[in-house]
Amino acid sequence: MEQRRVRTLLVLAFPVALSVGILLIPVVSDYSDHAVAAEAVSSTGRWFAGHVLAAAAFGWSVLSVSVVAAVLAGRAQRLPSFVLPLIAVGAGLYAAGLGADGVGPVALASSGASPALFFDGSGWWVSGTFIAATLCYGAGLIALAAHVIRVQLVRGAFRYLVFVGALLFMVVPAIPSGWGLYGEALAAYVVFVPLATAVGRPAQQARRADRPGE
Repeated sequence: MEQRRVRTLLVLAFPVALSVGILLIPVVSDYSDHAVAAEAVSSTGRWFAGHVLAAAAFGWSVLSVSVVAAVLAGRAQRLPSFVLPLIAVGAGLYAAGLGADGVGPVALASSGASPALFFDGSGWWVSGTFIAATLCYGAGLIALAAHVIRVQLVRGAFRYLVFVGALLFMVVPAIPSGWGLYGEALAAYVVFVPLATAVGRPAQQARRADRPGE
C-alpha cells in the first residue's frame, strides 16, 4: 500500500508543481509585444519563482515517467527505449528555456536596465529552445500515451484523456500568450492524473484487467 501511494505521488507531483509555477507567473497577453512582457517582469518575485518552479517541475517529470516505466517493466510491458530519452531531452530543453526566461529579464531589471532588452535580444535563442522542447517532449509523451493505452495500463475514458492530453502538449505552446502556459498545465493534469491512478493500482487488480476473460 505504501509503495503504491509513493508511486502515485511521484507521478502526480509533476502536474501539481507545474501548475503552481505557471500560476505564479504573471500572465503576458501577447509575447510578441515586448513592452507588455517587460511590464509583467515588474512582479519580479513571482516572475522568477514561477519560472524556476516550472523548470524544476519539468525536471521532475522525468522521474514521473521513470516510475511509469518501472511499473510497466514489472508487468513485462517495457516502455519503448526511445520514449524516456525523448522526455528527458524535452524536459531539459524546457528547463533551460524557462530558466533563461525567468532569470534574464530579472537580472536586467535588477541592474537598472529594461527587461525588454532581454526579449529584444533573445530572439530565436529562447523561442527555438522552446520549439525544440515541445517537439521532443510532445513526441515522447504521445509515444508514452500510445503505449500505456495499448498495454491497458490506462483503461476506459482515461485512454482518451491521456492521448488528447499528449496532443494538447504539442498544440498549446503555439498560443502566443501566457494563456498557452495554462493550457500546458491542463494538459499535464489530463495526462499524468490517469497515469498516477494507474501506477497506484494493486498489481493483482492490474493483472485481472489484462486478462478480462478470467
